[in-house]
Amino acid sequence: MTRGIFFRHVLRDISTSTAAVAAVLFVVLLTYQLAFILGRAADGQIPSDIVLPLVGLSLRGNLTIILPFAVLLGTTLGLGRLYHDSEITAAQACGAGVRPLYSAAATVTLVAALAALWSGFVDGPAAARQLVSLRTEALRTAVTRGLEPGQFRALGTGATLNFRSVDADGTLREVFVQRDLPRAADGSERLQIVLADHARYEVSADHSVFLIRLADGESYEGTPGTGAWRITQFREQVIRIAAPGVRLPGRPRVDALSVAELRASSDPHQLAELHWRLSWVLITVVLGLFAVPLARLRPRQGRHARVLVAVLLFAVYAGLLSAGRTLLERGDSPSVLGLWWVHAAAIALAVGLLRWPRLLEWMARRRYRALAVPAQDLSVRGG
Repeated sequence: MTRGIFFRHVLRDISTSTAAVAAVLFVVLLTYQLAFILGRAADGQIPSDIVLPLVGLSLRGNLTIILPFAVLLGTTLGLGRLYHDSEITAAQACGAGVRPLYSAAATVTLVAALAALWSGFVDGPAAARQLVSLRTEALRTAVTRGLEPGQFRALGTGATLNFRSVDADGTLREVFVQRDLPRAADGSERLQIVLADHARYEVSADHSVFLIRLADGESYEGTPGTGAWRITQFREQVIRIAAPGVRLPGRPRVDALSVAELRASSDPHQLAELHWRLSWVLITVVLGLFAVPLARLRPRQGRHARVLVAVLLFAVYAGLLSAGRTLLERGDSPSVLGLWWVHAAAIALAVGLLRWPRLLEWMARRRYRALAVPAQDLSVRGG
């Protein structure tokens, strides 16, 4: 009965601290993502109406990074308060032992690990796919935003639009259009120049074609530098210009691929992505369990004495994971080894950090005994 009450008490402290740390990290990440995306929107790279969806999708994709640090720091802070207020000492004096501590930490760690598993393998890739779709759509429609009178705007490849003014209903006045035509039989270049009194400008529903509906104008087709030009007057003409293909800059993103696609591929980048997703689930479990002995405080230590050690442990662990992923992507690390060596090294480091104080105590006791024995023998001889 006592252990059950103590377990619930410890679980409440660890859960509260973990939730508070996660909330703070979430706000920090939200601020960073919002500032970054707002900067892109201010430059005209993305429309303002998709800023919030992009922020939300970015947060969903980075949830796996928040969880392990929140569990480690939350458990350290929660147990640190209990050690500092001597609540754990009193409970252990009553026979509670350390089992409730590990049970409470394991419960919080299990919930966080399941959330990291769902985020890394299901929701995260789905959010990344939506993010890629929104950004690609923003790049594709960038040419249709911000049309200003008097400016020459390139439409696709080999097409230019200019107009003097625009009416309230979107009608363009005194329109100039120039576009490249297929080459002549002798290989010479051909152009079309259209002057119209007014026009309507729109984009197809799939953003693959620009439609310019011109009215009351003239069309000039021919080869520059020659007199062979055909002049046509028209009352209405529709020009269709293929929109350029758009893709995101940089190498293709692998965080949007499903687990089945990653497992079926032999590409080192995709193999590294699979190990990367699994690693953030394992790091949550490892840090969540090691936080229990790490949070143990000595008498008269402050409740936040172990926070710096926890932060350094997470920084080293995450740095090793990033380095291991880079080695795996370059082919410098065997694919069979993956990132498992990182977890082994991190566990060894954590064990070393936990055993180091005891090792120092053991060395101090040996030194004391080595100094105390001769003094004792000397006193006996003197007597």
